[in-house]
Amino acid sequence: MVTLLTDAADGNAAVNKSTGNQGSLPKDYRPDERVEPTPKPDFPHHQYPRWIGHKFNPDGQIMPYPGNGVLSPLDPASALRRSLQALLNDLQQQDFASLYTFLPPSSWHMTIYEGISDQIRLRNSWPADLPVTASLKACHALVATRLADFEHGLGAVVKMELAGFEPLADGIALKLLPATSDGDRTLRSLRDRLSQRLGARHPGHDNYSFHLTLGYLLRHLSEKEEARVAEFLQAWQIKLPPSFELAVPEYCVYDDMYSFRRMFFLD
Repeated sequence: MVTLLTDAADGNAAVNKSTGNQGSLPKDYRPDERVEPTPKPDFPHHQYPRWIGHKFNPDGQIMPYPGNGVLSPLDPASALRRSLQALLNDLQQQDFASLYTFLPPSSWHMTIYEGISDQIRLRNSWPADLPVTASLKACHALVATRLADFEHGLGAVVKMELAGFEPLADGIALKLLPATSDGDRTLRSLRDRLSQRLGARHPGHDNYSFHLTLGYLLRHLSEKEEARVAEFLQAWQIKLPPSFELAVPEYCVYDDMYSFRRMFFLD
């Protein structure tokens, strides 16, 4: 049976009351528990999954969504990368493929620390000593300065295990877990230290769910569609390598979800 886990709390701050259109909030909007994009007053968010209208438009076209973060890209030479490429090829041939917009393999990664989003300018999610009105360029520069001498402390290897798939409400993503309790403590400690160094701590920080996203859902699934997608993923889950090694963390900036530009490796 495919493992579909409950949503992780990896969130943001309270609802932005300035939208003046609370009836248009997306389904299951939980800004106190996880990162939520700031609603737009001119978009019917309630009709779509939460990232549509922000990262992608309803037709699946890429939208600007600039920011920065600490990521671990998936090694192009890894067995997991090859298996996920085959999974993606299969996904794109399915009858439900039009329900999704898929990410290019070059952008596949595991987020270690969510970093800063230009579209989520809330106090807890922005560097403490930088005004939330500061330019994104200034934010990129500040974060780069703060991380220039930052030691990740992960050691030579951190092995991650595949623990099934994340819930299907937002898209298709692998659920990832450190293979050992020591690895989990090390990764959680790294997130804590990054948060302290940058002075930004997203709500839900302690319960962040490590994952690797393959695609975003364009509209809410019916029960029949969800069962169909879950059945497909169940068949694929046993074909994927059970584990992989985490790559060296990178400080990256991005303009959208298709390209993450490495600024430098963390020491």
